[in-house]
Amino acid sequence: MLNFAPNPSDMHYQLTIDDAIGSWGYSKQYVRNILAGYRGKHVDVRISSLGGDLDHGLDIRQQFVDHGDITVYITGFTASAATVIAMGAKKVCMSRYAMMLVHKCSNFIDAWGYYNADEMAALIESLEANKQENDRIDVVLATMYAEKCGKKIPDILDTLKAGRWLTASEALALGLIDEITEDAGADKMDFSADMRRKFNAFGLPPVPSEPAGTSDPDTNNDQPDMEKQSFAAVEKFLKLDGITPDKDGYVSVTAGQFASLSDRLGSLESDLAKAASEISEKDTEIARLTAQVANLKSSPAEDSPEIRDDASGGASDDGQKLSAKDLFNSIKDCL
Repeated sequence: MLNFAPNPSDMHYQLTIDDAIGSWGYSKQYVRNILAGYRGKHVDVRISSLGGDLDHGLDIRQQFVDHGDITVYITGFTASAATVIAMGAKKVCMSRYAMMLVHKCSNFIDAWGYYNADEMAALIESLEANKQENDRIDVVLATMYAEKCGKKIPDILDTLKAGRWLTASEALALGLIDEITEDAGADKMDFSADMRRKFNAFGLPPVPSEPAGTSDPDTNNDQPDMEKQSFAAVEKFLKLDGITPDKDGYVSVTAGQFASLSDRLGSLESDLAKAASEISEKDTEIARLTAQVANLKSSPAEDSPEIRDDASGGASDDGQKLSAKDLFNSIKDCL
């Protein structure tokens, strides 16, 4: 059964986190300074952020836990480290018109270039160590979410692995939030090209499909021709559900996605050069054989040695057939 909190559209929030989490946005130091002014008091926090630095997210979560009396209101698209922060609140409410994303941790890997066998082995060892570190972090995250949800850690790990956007109803069913707010006056979720670029920059799954009836007809005419373009090959390679250019015709990819594209293009270029070399060799061999056939056709046939069937008794030494008279004359002296 759904529980609805009071409409918070006219509320005054003591803290709003609506951009990147980390030293370049809402840092743990900034939040600590804000909360210091509300020690011992109730604090309402509004969160609408795609996440950011997990170190800052975990620290801010602990600050919320230590403060104690904090209610978080999730609006818009809230993901990644921003959901980690929310788990530190005493109570978590989510707008009926918001979406939440929890996922396994990730970090950027710069592994582009040429490697010999030893360097590949070292790279594999480094990647394996990185994977093990991420696995441990995923367990920590799953434990944190599980404590909030009252579920088993393996079940939460499956949710993190799925890494898909959750509606307010789905988040409530999982236990990630406590209540759904009926804030009809809240701003609509942003499905613009700018927001899509932010999703790419944060390495998050594509923006969910915009619900029917929520689109703005004025904005839909910004890029009618660009919407028709197909990027199927790139989308398949990068495992994206869709790529939408902005009104100026630009699309955004993360540094990791760009590195993957660069590696793929380098591999295709190498394969193409190898194939071109093999074709050149075959063309040379075909030209040689063609010339040999032409030479054979133009050369006169060699004379074959005369073949005589002396055993048949039907030919003389000069190759002429013997008549019965000649044969009689040749042997009559012996008679």
